[in-house]
Amino acid sequence: MYAEYDETEPCDAEFAFWTPAPGAVVETGADGHPVPLPSVPLPIHKEALAEGDPDTNAIGCGLYDYLRQYPDCEGNGIYAGLLRDAYSHYLADLGAQIVMLDNKEVDAPYIRRKITCMKILRLLDPENPGLQQQLGLAYFDLALRFTELRNCHRHLVAAMGYLQRSLRYLPNNPGSLNLLGQIDYLLGDHPAAARRWEGVVSQLEKGPVREALLARLERIRGKGLPDHPLVDDLEAIGVAMECYGRGEVQEAAVILERLEEEGTIPSEFPSAEFYYLLGICRGKTGDQAGAFAAFDQALELDPDYGPALTAKNSILDDGRV
Repeated sequence: MYAEYDETEPCDAEFAFWTPAPGAVVETGADGHPVPLPSVPLPIHKEALAEGDPDTNAIGCGLYDYLRQYPDCEGNGIYAGLLRDAYSHYLADLGAQIVMLDNKEVDAPYIRRKITCMKILRLLDPENPGLQQQLGLAYFDLALRFTELRNCHRHLVAAMGYLQRSLRYLPNNPGSLNLLGQIDYLLGDHPAAARRWEGVVSQLEKGPVREALLARLERIRGKGLPDHPLVDDLEAIGVAMECYGRGEVQEAAVILERLEEEGTIPSEFPSAEFYYLLGICRGKTGDQAGAFAAFDQALELDPDYGPALTAKNSILDDGRV
């Protein structure tokens, strides 16, 4: 059983909590349909309370904005239910945002935004297996984003929890089993990964996907697997990024050089971003030749990776990064 976690701490800098009087209602829709307000504290933008009780629009806006910032907050189910009953246009907006984000290449902040939207919708349909699976996929995607590697383990555990719950209603779903196998592999539980992938292979017809999974299974059954969880190496990259951000370039370089020398990250997760960061650290510690080689490796993996191309040209023009 894997617990969910709250990624943010609610803060009262922007919101105040207002408790409706007993029997209070809001009138919504063209016909002014009355919807009872729960007698619990509701988050309202502070400026909306400057002249007394909030109006109907202020209540809806406060609920929506608060949930988008703190989807795991106490009372979230009550807030989402009130949005559904009185402010359904906000839920339609959430659905539209998810569709938009599904149809474009996005980076980590946008994945977080998508996760928040889905978490709010899940409050209204907590047993929806498709939504559970999509949340698991989103957290898995977030875990492997370069800027999120410091929190890779935490995101993978969150992904595993949602995917496990989806299997309660869609047992043996190949998509969920495949992702769970990848998570098990990253966390170092190779026997569990093998069991998951065997369940997927048994459902697939011949083709490249099945062959790729069979190759993974063969590797697990053979020798040469990493002697430690791969997630440790991924989070080490995150630590190196933090060191670099604090100006501790030598410390970052030591971490990245170790990972490059051990070879697990370059073979399991070939990444232009990894080699670019390695090159920058080498260059700033005086190893211009090593930096040039790292930028070259980054461009071999992604010829269009602009930062590596710029850095490489800087060495060619000025002799340094």
